This record gives sequence, C-alpha cells and structure tokens, in this order.
Amino acid sequence: MIRPCLFVLAVVVVASGAQRPSCQSPVYCQGDLLHVVQTAKIFNDSKTFVDMSMKNNLNVTLTNFDILMRKTNRRPSKAQIEEFVYQNFQMIGEMEDFYPRDFRPEPKIVREIDDKQIRMFLTQIVGIWPQLTRKISHHVFEHPETFSLIPVRNAFIIPGGRFREFYYWDSYWILKGLLLSDMKETAKGVIDNFLYMVDTYGFIPNGGRIYYLNRSQPPVLTLMMKDYVHYTKDFEFLRSNVKVLERELRFWLTKRVSPVQKNGDEYFLARFDSESDTPRPESYLEDLETCAVYENNTEDLHDCYADIKSGAESGWDFTSRWIFNGNGDPDGDLSKISTRRNVPVCLNSFLYKSFVCMHYFYVVLREPTDARYWLDLAEKWRHSIEQVLYHDEDGIWYDYDAKLNRPRKYFAASNFAPLWADAVAADIKSERGNKAVRYLKRYGGLDFHGVPSTLLPSGLQWDFPNAWAPYQNIVIFGLARSGDDEAAEFAKMLAKRWVHSNVKAFVENKVMFEKYDSVTSGQFGGGGEYHIQSGFGWTNGGIMEIIDHYFRVKRRKHVGLER
Repeated sequence: MIRPCLFVLAVVVVASGAQRPSCQSPVYCQGDLLHVVQTAKIFNDSKTFVDMSMKNNLNVTLTNFDILMRKTNRRPSKAQIEEFVYQNFQMIGEMEDFYPRDFRPEPKIVREIDDKQIRMFLTQIVGIWPQLTRKISHHVFEHPETFSLIPVRNAFIIPGGRFREFYYWDSYWILKGLLLSDMKETAKGVIDNFLYMVDTYGFIPNGGRIYYLNRSQPPVLTLMMKDYVHYTKDFEFLRSNVKVLERELRFWLTKRVSPVQKNGDEYFLARFDSESDTPRPESYLEDLETCAVYENNTEDLHDCYADIKSGAESGWDFTSRWIFNGNGDPDGDLSKISTRRNVPVCLNSFLYKSFVCMHYFYVVLREPTDARYWLDLAEKWRHSIEQVLYHDEDGIWYDYDAKLNRPRKYFAASNFAPLWADAVAADIKSERGNKAVRYLKRYGGLDFHGVPSTLLPSGLQWDFPNAWAPYQNIVIFGLARSGDDEAAEFAKMLAKRWVHSNVKAFVENKVMFEKYDSVTSGQFGGGGEYHIQSGFGWTNGGIMEIIDHYFRVKRRKHVGLER
C-alpha cells in the first residue's frame, strides 16, 4: 500500500476575517433567527433554544420568522420573540429513554469488591447506566432538518444534566464503565455510532448535534476500539472498521498539525483548531459578550470566536491553559483566549497512544506494511513530544507557546499525559515516573482530594480548585504504570483519596457530579458558564476503572491497561 510522506501535512491556518459558520442550518447554526432569539435572553442557558425542535418544516419556520420581523419593523419585543419560539419550537420528540438489554444490576465487578461501602457505592453507580441511556426518536430520522440532533442508529450514554446528547471524549471513559459492567452490546453500539460519524462527516464532532460540526474533541475512537477488542475479542468488528479508524486519525493529521520551532529545529505536532470563527450557537450570547472587546476589529473578533471554539474542542472549556496575557502567562480573562497558539501536551499524547494502537491492530490483522507505517509515525511523534514538550530540569512535560517558542511552565493535570500514554522510551520510563511524582509533590499532591486541573483560581471551570474525572485516571495510571515503586505507591494514595471523595459526595447528595472540589473532600466543583451538572457519565466510568484496579479482589486483567 502506498503511503504519503509522514509529514506532508496541512499547516494550521489562523482564522481570517472571513466568516465560517458552525454548520449550514439557518436556524441552529447561523442567521437572523438564531441571533434574534439568543440575544433576547429568553432562556438562562443559550443551549436550551438550539436543543429545541421545530414544530413545522424549515421553510414554514423561516416564513413565520420573516412575518414576525416584518410585522415588528424588525424590532420585536422580548415577549413577541418568546411567543414566536413557543409557537414554532418544542422540547419533546427527539429522544427516547432506552433500557439496555445487556444491563445487569450486579455485574461481576460488583461481586468481586470486598469493601462493603465501595461495593454498595459501585452497585448504585452501575444502576445509573439505564438512567443515562437514550435512543434517537424515529421523528428525527423522518424530519432531520427540524432537529439539531444528529441521528445515529444505536443507543448511547449521555453525560447527564444539560448534556442530553452524546459527547465524543466523554464516551471514552463511559465505555470503560460499560465494559466493566459487562455491557458489551451497548459499548459496541456506542463505537458504531462514532464510526458512522466518521463515515458521514470525515471526523467525529464535539457532540451529537449539528452545531458541533465545526469542531471535534480529543481523539479517542481508536482507544475505545482497543478497549472493546481487548474485552470482547471481537476482531471481526475491528477488521471491518480499521480503515474508518484510520480516516479519523487522518483528519487530525491533515487538519490539526503544524510545524513547531524549538532551538532552531522544526517539529510537527497537533493543536486544537476549530474550523469556524463565529459564536458557538449553544453559547451564543456568552460568546458575543466575551468577544465584544474586538467589535471594532473584524479579524480579531473572528479570531476570538475561533479560539473559543478551539478551546471547546479541547474538552477543557475553559481554562487559563488557553489564555495568554501580554507576557504570555496564563490569565483568567476569557477574551484573551488564544487556544491555537498553544501546543498541548494532552492532544499529542492522545494521538501518540492512538498511533500505537493502530500499529497493534495491523499486527493482529497481519498487515505488516500498515503496521510499520503507524509504528514509524508513533516513534516520530514520541520524539517530537520529547524534544518540544519535556522539560528535563522540572521533570515534567509542558504545553508549548508556539508564538514565543517557549514552554508554558505551569502546573496542569495534563502535564502527566505522556506518562499515561507511554510516550516515553522504555529505558527511562521509571526515571520519568519518579520525577513526575516529585513534581506532583512539589505542588502539594497529597494536599488535595483529586488532582486539580491547574493551580490558577481563575473562576473558569477547568482551573483550580476543580478536579475532573478523566485526569484523575490519566495521572493515577500514568504514575502506576511507570515502573517506579514510589510513583506506584503515590498513585494508590491518589486513587483512594479520589474514590473516597466521590463516595462521600454520593452519600451526601445521591448523585455523581461532572467535577469536584479538590480542596474539600466530597464537595462538588463550580465555576464556568453553567451550574454544576449531575449524572455523570465520565465520572461514573472513570471511577469504575479506578475501583477495578485498586479495590477488586479477584481482578481480571484490567480493561484498557494491558501491556
């Protein structure tokens, strides 16, 4: 098979003044109707409107809006806009609750937990899966233009709260929980939905709505397939879809990779970069207000929107990691966001791990040429991560400022991602694990009840004091698998603190949260654009992976952690 040169890749293009909308819908993504409704502040949450479905077909809806605008001389009152919305839109009919056929209230992992409190907690967590399972209504398939939902054929797991559709990187940790719950049919359907998205759009959008078609999220589909195949041995499913996995990774290689300069040398690494430079439909008013400081400069205005969307693509929406003040230091002022300037440790670690998985897949499928290609790419990526992102003096990896050509030497949970992704040569891995735990100790690793995302209290939800489930797993298992005894012991302490904080919060509130306060055990997190959400898909899956590794008595080989 003829392969293109590994680094003949498209350079990331900085947004110009030309507008690139979120998608083509004149209702859900762009246009006067969206602008008028969202700026009227009918709902407390901008997402509410773009998640409503039309009562009539698209042409009738637009005609009714035109009538309203002509009747009011294009200046309708808030009451008139509200009346228009409720006459033409509704909150029902898009999804159905779905009870998964493979759900069992007491899967094997529950029976193999010795600790009574943890076993009871885990039973309740497993019991949440049916509450979060949804299936697309037939109405969406029959009249897709009247919904913002993207129709997929299989049931899926939603995060919970305001997030009533599936999300891309949430589903990676959700899938781990489904597999540990022995729900392999549901897990396969989740993966199949994403494969359909790649087949249809050439990539996987941020979430399951058309207004997310301008951006993706951290690439984890290949990692999901690896976990699924490891658990089920369904190699035929892998064989049938391995080229789709390739296609998704090529999206990242061609759309998100650019050259990085360091010490006079050039490397290629990925950045987050939304392909749209208009306000997010689901946070329309918020983005207008954030970027209003640039209203007299069209190019800067659209750059602001593009960087906000790129920050949303990262999954860390939002954080001081993406914000640069005049000196290039992190800041809490979201209007200074410059996501595309940042070369992130996390994204490049996810890509490296995905390339290694692709090599493994092609070895299993006995395709040596393809296997060699992905192994070569993985090795080149690991070299770039080492040369650009690793800071030997501090013993940790840092994001890289592509404008000032220097590391961003600030604490972030994402700094540990290369250790978790095994993007480290085998002969120095133990040493790197030891240095990483010392780095964590310097910043008070055991002072917290969960590793905080950053140490800057900006008020943004991916900053201090919030601790998020995915990065607990990344830090814990990165340290645990490093081969260093001290790092492994420290990981165990972190794991137990995180589990006990989650248990305490559940006992007191009877729900799982999307984020937690790292300072106070059992306290949910806060900050950001919306109130704390409960559910919560990836928290549930992530905590199950930790419980499986540290609390299970007769633990079979851990899902997703095999060598």
